[in-house]
Amino acid sequence: MNDDIRRRLEDAGRQPVPGPDPAFADALEARLLAVAGTTQQAEPSSRPGRPGRRLVLGGSLLAGAVGIALLFAVASGPARPVVAPELSVPVNVEVALADGTVLEDPDGLRLPEGSVVRVGPGGSARIGDTVLAPGDVATVEHGRLHVEHDPPVGVVPGGTPTRSPHATPTPTSRTSPSPRPTPTATAPLVPSGSPAPTATPAVTPTRPPLPSSPAQTPLPTRTQVPPPPTASPTPSPTPTIIRPRLRARVLYAPTRIRVTWTATPDAASYALVVSRSRLGPAPRPRYPDGRILGVFSYPPATAFRFRVPDGVVEVRLMVVALRADGTVLARSRIVTLAITPPAPAVSATPVSPTSPAPSASPVPPSASPVPSGG
Repeated sequence: MNDDIRRRLEDAGRQPVPGPDPAFADALEARLLAVAGTTQQAEPSSRPGRPGRRLVLGGSLLAGAVGIALLFAVASGPARPVVAPELSVPVNVEVALADGTVLEDPDGLRLPEGSVVRVGPGGSARIGDTVLAPGDVATVEHGRLHVEHDPPVGVVPGGTPTRSPHATPTPTSRTSPSPRPTPTATAPLVPSGSPAPTATPAVTPTRPPLPSSPAQTPLPTRTQVPPPPTASPTPSPTPTIIRPRLRARVLYAPTRIRVTWTATPDAASYALVVSRSRLGPAPRPRYPDGRILGVFSYPPATAFRFRVPDGVVEVRLMVVALRADGTVLARSRIVTLAITPPAPAVSATPVSPTSPAPSASPVPPSASPVPSGG
């Protein structure tokens, strides 16, 4: 360090230090006394220092944690329910559910978690804003839709597009014709020596006076007739809730069930409940404790199909119309279907004509010995 700078610092250190501002000193003393009184009230033990500080520090940390939690709760807002993606206008589409059930063209189905949608040849479908083409596979994972598009036939991955051999003709620029000049109006020529034309005075039209209206004769006053007594309003009848009408039948090769139903007014969704059995009659379908095959936003425009596992002998179905809050609005009747596999075809084997039984040959009577006479 330079000697000059050190000497200047030493001289400055020997100078008297000015005292603090009296107002600042009074405010600081008041704050310290207030903090000391709060600490003495909060500490439970006789030790004046450490326990009180721990209690005050713990309360501060707890209050800070609560404040941070409230801040995150306000920032994030209320949890919104996850809306399942909806399948609409499916054509040649198969939907495989997580339990292995396969549905064919289920229009209006709300795709559950783990479902896989496959579009067959010449088919199409729409899931929200996503349009599926033939060969596409869509999977629902964690409430989101993942689509794998089938590459079109004849497209080489990584190739560069080739230009068309035909050259594109360049458009020929045409010169636009110049605009014609606008003729300007010229004042008429007045021969010299002729008197200047005088302007004709403007004639102000006079409006004829309006005819005076005759004095109105006061109308005779009518005697007020008391209004007829109003009939008490008849109570409006309670609207009848129309329950959905369910239709189903069995198809074979492979074994499937074709399902459709009618709409119910004020219904927000429909739950298709299915029960099946491999031994005897199937149990009665129950909602919401039963097996729900799928939830639909609306009745399918055309009947869809779902496959029946091997060995099932009876299936029962019921459709439940639900309100927007999830409560039951109406239930359909239960449809019972017996699964009878078609009898195997018996091949006709040629039957050879039976040969006639051999006729019994006549047995000659045995010749008995003639006794001699004598």
